[in-house]
Amino acid sequence: MYYSVSLMYKSERSDSEPPLWEERIILVSATDEVEAEEKAKKSTREYESEFITSDSVEIAWKFHQVERVFPIDDDIEDGAELFSRFLRQSEAESLLAPFDDN
Repeated sequence: MYYSVSLMYKSERSDSEPPLWEERIILVSATDEVEAEEKAKKSTREYESEFITSDSVEIAWKFHQVERVFPIDDDIEDGAELFSRFLRQSEAESLLAPFDDN
């Protein structure tokens, strides 16, 4: 069976700016949700990174937690649902707001 696993990453910064968050949703083949979560956690180290920006800010992206594991039907085809969740009004507004790069 397939699962989509939502992984949350958080940036650690050397300046006073608030951290950024990233949600990654990956596809995992597993026999159950426990195995899917374990497999997903093993992959998180590969995605963590550290770098210095052009403004000399040190940033480290670190795995924070598995947010959820979502089962997917074995018949993966065009238009198959990979992930679904309910949102509060404030969450929807936040997701729909443009990301401010300034």
